[in-house]
Amino acid sequence: MKQTILASLAFSTLAYTAIAGSSDISGWQAAKWGMTPDEVQKVLGQRVSLADLTKVCGEPCNEGAALQLDDYDLNDQHFVVRLWFTKPDMHLHIVSMYAQQLDKSNDNESFTKTKSFLENTYGSPQSVALKRGYFIVTWTLSATTINLYSNTTNELAIVYEERADEKAEKQ
Repeated sequence: MKQTILASLAFSTLAYTAIAGSSDISGWQAAKWGMTPDEVQKVLGQRVSLADLTKVCGEPCNEGAALQLDDYDLNDQHFVVRLWFTKPDMHLHIVSMYAQQLDKSNDNESFTKTKSFLENTYGSPQSVALKRGYFIVTWTLSATTINLYSNTTNELAIVYEERADEKAEKQ
């Protein structure tokens, strides 16, 4: 009986991992790659403001527009979310999330918790690198690349980006 329960539990865990690892997304939340700013505002159903490009990406800015959510809760971590639109055709192609107020006393707890959340959602990352003091953890799905960036102390960002090869197939 005990072996049957353990085998059943192991199979369930493997099945969940396979499902999580195979999930794919074509955007962020209900916003899909290729949507216009108006379409994104409608589907998100949250208060979204137009970001001032000169403040968020400097001069010159290669983006057509950016929408911003000032407070988005992901797994008990609060983020500023920016949805980036291409120039000149104004279609969603990148979503960047910047963690707010990381608890510096917990060292790398926010990084570890966010990485685990993303692993549970998208499976094992395809790569983990350390570059200039930042960990870069990457998940490559069929339509989207997800990068988690962190110096494990006071900076944490997640970037969802439409894959260039997926964009080329649409055109």
